[in-house]
Amino acid sequence: MDIRLKTLKKRKFKNPVLICGMPGSGYVGKLAAEHLLNEFESTVICEIQSDYFPPQIATSKGIVQTMSNTIYHIETGKSNNDILVLTGDVQPITERGNYLVSEKIIEYAKNLGIKKIFTLAAYITGEIVNKPKVFGATTEKKHVKLLKNKGIKIMNQGMITGMNGILIGTAKIKGIEGYSLLGETSGYMIDPKSSKAILESLSKILNIKINLNELSNKIKETNELMNQVEEMKTKTEGKEYSNKDKSSQYIN
Repeated sequence: MDIRLKTLKKRKFKNPVLICGMPGSGYVGKLAAEHLLNEFESTVICEIQSDYFPPQIATSKGIVQTMSNTIYHIETGKSNNDILVLTGDVQPITERGNYLVSEKIIEYAKNLGIKKIFTLAAYITGEIVNKPKVFGATTEKKHVKLLKNKGIKIMNQGMITGMNGILIGTAKIKGIEGYSLLGETSGYMIDPKSSKAILESLSKILNIKINLNELSNKIKETNELMNQVEEMKTKTEGKEYSNKDKSSQYIN
């Protein structure tokens, strides 16, 4: 099999744009992509399966599901572009797999007439960020100004790994305009705050309105969970100190 693209719905699109959000650090890109799918009416147009995906399956209510990537069309209403969204269960597990799957997706995108691709990813800081910035990179120098004008910090150096990087790298080779939007995140946990920041930037670039209330609710839940963890940690540290103090008195 290697890589198999199964087209489920054929149609022509108006100035189509592809937005890619794959699972990775903080699930930043995947959360953002899933939010788009939940917020707008979506239709599956293509399923991607490959031997390069991890050797595992998922189950839901006793039903086996194979690992796959999926491309959807979403109805955004007033946009001048048809919006397609790529996301999936996994990324390929080998370097070669990342390149080959990405190339296959870009070929498919080009055949659909897609001239612009965005990848949504994480900019790992190693620290908790209260107000995450969005960093950006693009395939052409002339488009850097666009990112700056939308309040996006330019990524002057660094690496964009996995499909999030290879997709826009391959897009450049194939003559497709590519952008990567990276939200600051610690990399330690799922980060809806970073996903929200990315979607705010994306909405400005594509001029589409995205209701972000659901992500705001997830941010609130995450903050509450973090506060609970901190409280438990403080209590535990206090007990450990108390035990150490008593132990020390006993030994003396």
